[in-house]
Amino acid sequence: PIHHVVPPTTPRAYNDERRAPKRRTTLAMSDETFLEAFIESISTLPHDVRRNLELLKDMDANCSSLVDQLTHAEQEYVRRAEEKVLQLELGTTSDGRPGVHVLGGKSKEVVIPTTEELSAYVHDQEALAQIKSLRASAMQQADEKVAIANQTHSIIDATVERLDSDIAVLENILKRTGEFQDAEGGKPNDLAAVQVDPASPEWILAKVISHDTATGMYTLSDEDTESNKIFHLPESQVTVLGGLERLSKGDPVFAVYPDTTSFYQAKVVQSLRKSAGGGTFVMVNFVDDSDEHGVTHDKAVLLQHIMRPPYGAVLQ
Repeated sequence: PIHHVVPPTTPRAYNDERRAPKRRTTLAMSDETFLEAFIESISTLPHDVRRNLELLKDMDANCSSLVDQLTHAEQEYVRRAEEKVLQLELGTTSDGRPGVHVLGGKSKEVVIPTTEELSAYVHDQEALAQIKSLRASAMQQADEKVAIANQTHSIIDATVERLDSDIAVLENILKRTGEFQDAEGGKPNDLAAVQVDPASPEWILAKVISHDTATGMYTLSDEDTESNKIFHLPESQVTVLGGLERLSKGDPVFAVYPDTTSFYQAKVVQSLRKSAGGGTFVMVNFVDDSDEHGVTHDKAVLLQHIMRPPYGAVLQ
């Protein structure tokens, strides 16, 4: 077979970048209901996260101020303690032993102080109480910040889990209708519909040679037996065929016109059927394919030669 063979009546252009493709009413409503329900369920997430982040910002400012006050109080305490220690002068007791006396003190007597006496000498009860209070406040603020951060993480984590779960459900829905393509893309020898020129409405049948997941580029061969063309196309211009598990009467599709390798808009007129050879085919009516009497005849198309309308297609 060759592609670019035009059906009895040339179909009108199906692509218009200004319009998104029409969808099946039943599926569209299902998708919209599903997505609307999910969006509603997470509608408060930005507010909750923003509120917590703003609260953390305010608490961080307060905590920083407390830490600065605490640092200053501790440094002042150490400075005053050092000044008191520097006021001690070494001397000799009446019995000849080394000791100290306070410079400028009322008594010139040299004594040998105990550790407790030296600690009491430099000790400032009021300053220590202030330091203890500031430490407690700073620790409380830090604990509250950690609690709010954990709460925020839990909110986001729960939403991500919900999102993963809902995406899996939606993925299964789309897989059953053939509107989902795995992220891995096509494998060698997979059939694909390709749009060689992104500005053209034409899609043709090709076979995957390779797929670079890093760049998203496909290398494909033209399925026209008289063509030796090799295409290098981005994922946006490639639709890997297969995976259509459900097709209902009246569904709009793009199918390869018999004896060509070109895709044209069609409508499913009968559900899937198995052929004697084991393949699966679908009976469709192609748009603008009526004969000279105005009758549009059903045509059998292999299931692997059918895809959902591509994005940007204007259905008739």
